[in-house]
Amino acid sequence: MLVSHLPAHRFRAEKIRAIAATGGRILDVGGGARFTKWLKEYERDFANTRYETLDMDRTTNPDIVGDIHEIPLADASIDAMICSSVLEHVTDPKKAVSEMRRVLKPNGSLFVYVPSIYPYHVRKDVYGDYWRFFDDTLELLFSDWSSMELCKVGGIFTALSFFVPFQHRLQFFLRPFSKGLDSFTGSLARTTTSGYMAYVRR
Repeated sequence: MLVSHLPAHRFRAEKIRAIAATGGRILDVGGGARFTKWLKEYERDFANTRYETLDMDRTTNPDIVGDIHEIPLADASIDAMICSSVLEHVTDPKKAVSEMRRVLKPNGSLFVYVPSIYPYHVRKDVYGDYWRFFDDTLELLFSDWSSMELCKVGGIFTALSFFVPFQHRLQFFLRPFSKGLDSFTGSLARTTTSGYMAYVRR
């Protein structure tokens, strides 16, 4: 496992553009409608790809309706994948990761984001909130993949900012302030983070 020291925003941009550069069939697992969440800013990068979303919630208008535990696609049919803020909501992350590996082509790449310290969040009757992740968790989940590059997203103050009342309304003020404080936390910066991004090769 390689740990990246790039700032999280640069790591994300570099890896998402690397996925887009495959020019092949890209699957956004749990993405719902196309280019939602933070992916909108990268939409142009995917102009020469076959970008599709998969989601079990058909009300989000995915390209493919399906469950990550049983992806309705053939073995080795996908060139690259994105799975952002999904694995905490699945009942069996190991099975989900195994399914993503199954549908990826040999040496295919996967970009993953998972929370480590984050408030409880669910959508009633759609998904629960089951897991939080650490370095060791990701190393275990992706142990049979060929490589993994890991990037921590924020430190202790970023993690704490999620628990400030009404933080969603104050985030544009809180996030830069938290990021500045994160750089002064010494050893805590190595052990406490709000989440992880990983770039994994099958």
